[in-house]
Amino acid sequence: MKKIFFLLLALLAAPVLAGASGGGTAHPELIDLTKTIYGYLGIGLFVAAYMLVPLENTIHLRKSKPVLLAAGIIWVLVALAYMSIGDTHTAHEAIKDSLLEYAELFLFLLVAMTYINSMEERNVFQALRAFLVSKGFSLRLLFWITGLLAFVISPVADNLTTALLMGAVIMSVGGDNKKFVALACINIVIAANAGGAFSPFGDITTLMVWQKGKVAFSEFFHIFIPSLVNWLVPAICMSLAVEKSSPKKLDDKVEMKYGAKVVIALFLLTIITAVSFHNFLHLPPAAGMMLGLGYLGFFSYHIKRREGRQLFYDNILGARKKSTATTSLSVLQGKTYQEITGLINDLPTPAFILNRDHVITHWNKAMEVLTGDSAKDKIGTKDQWKPFYSKERPLLADMVLDGGSKHMIDKFYPGKIMANNFLESAYDVSDFNPAIGEKGMWRYFTSAPLKDENGQVVGVIETIEDMNEFQGTRKSFDIMERIARAEWDTLLFFYGVTLCVGGLGQFGYLGLVSNFMYGDLGPTIANSLVGVLSAIVDNIPVMFAVLKMDPVMSHGQWLLVTLTAGVGGSLLSIGSAAGVALMGTARGVYTFGVHLKWMPIIALGYIASIFVHLFINAHYM
Repeated sequence: MKKIFFLLLALLAAPVLAGASGGGTAHPELIDLTKTIYGYLGIGLFVAAYMLVPLENTIHLRKSKPVLLAAGIIWVLVALAYMSIGDTHTAHEAIKDSLLEYAELFLFLLVAMTYINSMEERNVFQALRAFLVSKGFSLRLLFWITGLLAFVISPVADNLTTALLMGAVIMSVGGDNKKFVALACINIVIAANAGGAFSPFGDITTLMVWQKGKVAFSEFFHIFIPSLVNWLVPAICMSLAVEKSSPKKLDDKVEMKYGAKVVIALFLLTIITAVSFHNFLHLPPAAGMMLGLGYLGFFSYHIKRREGRQLFYDNILGARKKSTATTSLSVLQGKTYQEITGLINDLPTPAFILNRDHVITHWNKAMEVLTGDSAKDKIGTKDQWKPFYSKERPLLADMVLDGGSKHMIDKFYPGKIMANNFLESAYDVSDFNPAIGEKGMWRYFTSAPLKDENGQVVGVIETIEDMNEFQGTRKSFDIMERIARAEWDTLLFFYGVTLCVGGLGQFGYLGLVSNFMYGDLGPTIANSLVGVLSAIVDNIPVMFAVLKMDPVMSHGQWLLVTLTAGVGGSLLSIGSAAGVALMGTARGVYTFGVHLKWMPIIALGYIASIFVHLFINAHYM
């Protein structure tokens, strides 16, 4: 009865049951702590925390938060359990193992996410979407094209990005045809999950299997045909319900930004590097991926120089991004006039400099473009006001040069002035100027004093930013921003899962459930159930638990569990990140209920893929 009780708890704590993969546990020397108060509290806490994960989109609580909390407390309980028997060493070594496992996957995923974000910033995916919506394909043909592309793209990009990209195409073309949108979304989810199952880069679960050395890189392609069957069986059935009519052709064109193709090539080179590190150098693939991040880092510097930002550093992770004007001033602060002379013309931001007598000494090229006044005509004069106002009046630079207070400046720019947060004695103003351009211009200008080596004010600089083009200035390539835009919630969720499962393993629950499952059911049924469980909960903790217990089973069984954990999430709309994302994109059209209606057909594909694997890979079983 006690074993059954623990199994029921494990069913609620999905990863524990998901680990039921093979006979025997990987850590037979572990002390059995499953019957202690610490063990009961640990598994109860994990169940409570994990019950909040599926409710993420309902209660708007990030899935990483409850598992992070649970992970920390579970390891406190592990430490206390071992201390109660006089062991102060085992828990310390065990958590170090879990942290090392997480660190390798974290670095690997961070680089992969950075590349995907970089390709998105360079308009790679947007250009593909625009191409598809502008071709005027029939609905049935578009159903197949988007499904095929999802299957092909997801092995190198994650299934979430792939689903969102193809979902955008479907919504653009068939937005009013709810039946088509729903069927196409289901097709995309299945294809994206199936495509990711036969590649180490297609899903976090396949990545974990590869890094653990359970399946070699080339061996993943042994489940290519089963993965294809998993998609094709339901796709063929659903396509019969899709109309053959052609929607109105959309005129949409997006060009990839400079360097987009190089970023794609560098990503492929990074994958080759990671595989080479693992296969030939016997080094962790994460180290190869980090080398690949170095490739991107150097190329991002080339892009930055081409964009005229060679004087600027990329933003520090987590730092609030400065405006272009403020960044330009940061470059020139503390420089002498001689140094400024060589720098100001290279600034992408319109800027001018006044000396102590309010005479213009510098008027850069960007300023010439903005105002139409050449530097030759301006330098040596006090006409800095003419491009902006019909009557002579002091500019912000004039007032800053005279040591004007915020109160005084506010008289000329009422309610529009604020102290600059980055530069000393500098001020920012946002104002509309009807004298610039045909329709006027919203300006964001910043002025700061320039000082000599003794700290004496010898001049002032003012930079002007066109707020109409502000979004354009933010689209410059910044590798640190690409890193910052990684899926941090997923990375932190994975940390929580890694430590939670590792902690429960130390109590002995993983081994208990593994022995129970494989003693009664056998590896084929157990591994097939892993996929079903992945549809109910996230497949990451499911697969991590399998790997954590390291069951003794054939190579064919490792391929099977890799397949089922990857494609099983397609059984329900909430079973994968791709499905959840598209429910948000096509809200009210692609729903849990709509997906559920087609679950028998999807299950047919799931079962077919297992039988195909058992047939074509019988020599591995």
